[in-house]
Amino acid sequence: MWRWPVVGPKKTLSDNARGKVFAIHAKLISLAAKSGGDPAMNPTLYDALEKARKANVPADNIERAIKKGTGADKDSAEIDEIIYEGYSPGGVAIVVKTLTDNRNRTAKNMRHTFSQYGGNLGETGSVSSFAFKYQGYIEAPVGAYSIDQWEEWIIESGASDYEFLENNTKVRISTERTDLMGVVKFLKGQGIVFDNYGLEYAATNLVNLDDSEKILKLYALLADFEDDDDVEQVWHNAEIDPELWQKAEEAMSKTRFRT
Repeated sequence: MWRWPVVGPKKTLSDNARGKVFAIHAKLISLAAKSGGDPAMNPTLYDALEKARKANVPADNIERAIKKGTGADKDSAEIDEIIYEGYSPGGVAIVVKTLTDNRNRTAKNMRHTFSQYGGNLGETGSVSSFAFKYQGYIEAPVGAYSIDQWEEWIIESGASDYEFLENNTKVRISTERTDLMGVVKFLKGQGIVFDNYGLEYAATNLVNLDDSEKILKLYALLADFEDDDDVEQVWHNAEIDPELWQKAEEAMSKTRFRT
């Protein structure tokens, strides 16, 4: 449960949440378009456009994002990707990926969010260098293919690991960072349609958290990151009993409803 899907696929989205998803995809497009506005010549942009369309981002938003990234829109600020690292109470390591047009604003928000819940913001590499592995991942429905067929493709693709989930209806594949797009290309060649793929900080040193108060603070911290318009993705290395996590979610829902 170390991955907190800030802009991951969800069954239902509020208007605010949908707006954030669109905005994050626009930032990813702008970031990719710095290397060129033609997706046929810019694989990173092609990938960003593909994911944005899958998320139903309006065409006008996509067009504006490309102009922003290429510099055709002279009035817009440049988008930067910045990684923040720190700890929440209980020694849980956290990595936050942000996309921002204002570094000072984002840094201030990160410091405030960490400290608000008794955590602290660290230096670059302070947790990612030992508690996580930066790697590729692919998620896809198993579909009509057999497990044996999937395993054959995964081995042939050069992926490093895999697991079947939800009663063997979904597969999650891990790759070395530099192998991700090669594995994606190979599986696309087999006709596979993905739920999601990208790069992630996979937790390697898990921290068992069983203190209800610290779990609630972690949940609140992650929820605040989810509400931050500059945050694209968050990873943590906490290992928590699902029942305790559910209780934290229920407690937070009641608190937010009252406010």
